[in-house]
Amino acid sequence: MAEPKSSRTMWKLYRYAIGGENVVGIGKFPDHANLYFYRGVDLDDGSGLLQGGGKEMRSITLRSPADVERASVKTLVRRAFRLAAS
Repeated sequence: MAEPKSSRTMWKLYRYAIGGENVVGIGKFPDHANLYFYRGVDLDDGSGLLQGGGKEMRSITLRSPADVERASVKTLVRRAFRLAAS
């Protein structure tokens, strides 16, 4: 499948779940990726990274591979999985 020409078109989506409940998703766009937190409104985001205004989901835009390595991003991913497991 060819990568879409529009930077606003999601190319692929990977979901990670616990017990059938979606926890985190990664959406690939041509020039960035978004890390989706399905229960983002319930996460403690002291870093101010989470974006979005939907009922439950929040996301983080990742512009480079180095963005994933930030401690604040790793902390939010751990919190999301702990929340889903509780």
